[in-house]
Amino acid sequence: MWIFIAIFGHMANGLAFVIDKILLNQAFKRSATYAGLVGLLSILAITLSPWVNIWPRGITLLWVIISGVAFTTALWMFFSALSRGEASRVVPIISALIPMVTLLGTTIFLHERLALKEYIGFFLLIIATILLSSGKATQRLKKSAIIYSIISAILFAVMSVTIKTIYDDVGFLSGFVSTRVIAALTGLILITIIDPLAGKEIKNIFAPKKSAGKQKGMNPKTAAILAIVGQSLGGLGFVGVQLAISMGSAAIVNSLQVIQFALLVVIAFIMKSKAKTLLGESLEKSVIVVKSIALVLMALGLAFIVK
Repeated sequence: MWIFIAIFGHMANGLAFVIDKILLNQAFKRSATYAGLVGLLSILAITLSPWVNIWPRGITLLWVIISGVAFTTALWMFFSALSRGEASRVVPIISALIPMVTLLGTTIFLHERLALKEYIGFFLLIIATILLSSGKATQRLKKSAIIYSIISAILFAVMSVTIKTIYDDVGFLSGFVSTRVIAALTGLILITIIDPLAGKEIKNIFAPKKSAGKQKGMNPKTAAILAIVGQSLGGLGFVGVQLAISMGSAAIVNSLQVIQFALLVVIAFIMKSKAKTLLGESLEKSVIVVKSIALVLMALGLAFIVK
């Protein structure tokens, strides 16, 4: 059951990812802006606190702090990598490293063991993810982009491993709410202390100055609406993915992020001529062939995992 919940969560994240790509291409200029916004919106989870029976204490509270900080910081590092290198090079690095580092972490610290079929499916999904998230690159990737990509992947994996430990100790609802509060606080620190200009950019999008005149890029109102819709979908997807992690294998759940890229490819096919402008997706014949192979590998990977 948790595999299907994970697939649903990644599908919601896939739709959010499409909106994210549009916003990153058209509206946001600073890498900390979107990371801070996602972190801040995590505070909405506090509305679930009346239903929490037990709160994290002791070593579990430490894992909560590490997990929440890792989530927002990982997003910041991810967007920093994207701002320094092409998505076609950055995304495959992060997408492949996250499930692999997560698998290493759950094996060492949680003593998780997968069946042979699950390992085969796991690596097929990773290969499919790399193929689906890759594209034509025109420039050599900067060292800074590689470093940020690796840091981002490690932090996302740290979040997944620690949050799995938290769920096992205090349950899903307690772990989810407490880590979201820490993520929100981290986002607040990011846009007010670490990068105040990111905070100003968020403010200008949701409360644009009337005297600002014509601005380049996307209309602030459109950007605000898209950000709200995107984060609503992202929130729904995040809950689904986290619920799946609490019920099953964190490594397999992370490997299922291939669903996001598959959905992006399908939407790009539907949008056709607008795909390049809004999503940065190429629909050349060679690209279509590679991504079609990736979709087949994804289907095989799922077949191995879903028993």
